[in-house]
Amino acid sequence: MFVPARSIEKTLSQFTSNLMVANDNDDFKLSLVGSATGIRFRDREILLTTQHQLQGVDETRVAMLTDAGSHLITSCGCRRINANSDTDAYDIAAFDFTEPSCEWPELKKRFFNFAKAPPDTLNVNILAILLVGFPSVDQVYEVHENSRLGLCRRSIACLPHSQPSDEVLLSVKPFENLTFDPDGMSGGAAFAVQMVDNQPEANFAGIVLRGGKNAFQILKSGYILVFLGSIFQA
Repeated sequence: MFVPARSIEKTLSQFTSNLMVANDNDDFKLSLVGSATGIRFRDREILLTTQHQLQGVDETRVAMLTDAGSHLITSCGCRRINANSDTDAYDIAAFDFTEPSCEWPELKKRFFNFAKAPPDTLNVNILAILLVGFPSVDQVYEVHENSRLGLCRRSIACLPHSQPSDEVLLSVKPFENLTFDPDGMSGGAAFAVQMVDNQPEANFAGIVLRGGKNAFQILKSGYILVFLGSIFQA
């Protein structure tokens, strides 16, 4: 995806949503449980998040909020693979929003076209690994008191740092240490921004698994591609 340099952050941030769960409660109609990434894979609109974010969550109630904030749209089901403690490769869940997106076309712009992993290149050619998510400390939830829901999305520019022992992961470091708690960024998108033919090209690099003020670990998109291919047959 070629993106004008001046609009990279704005363009890429739209593919990360606040992970929401619809509640049967008039006072607290939804819960905010972190971040999620929208990708389009084989003509399906898929919302990705991590399995560890879903502990105690009714997966049938995971939802996306319409632009106007008037409707919570639930998915057509969740796909996952049983987690393996020896690797983080399976700490991922995919919610199918293909049919809901047909009924609510405004949702379609939130899904990034994903068909391939970023091309291999030297680190010197990578301008940034851009992480996008919704830290819990930034979200304003005053629905009951003031009918106010303030959702705040953060973009964090990072560079590749190291290769953890688990090959499905990549460790990245922010350009500057963060001054806020990034808890809630899990499930958010990671994009590799690199120069290709003198133009900045953005590719889906993975999703945030965990992180702190000094470093993050992302699940690489190549392994996400394998995961999606195994659960959504061509």
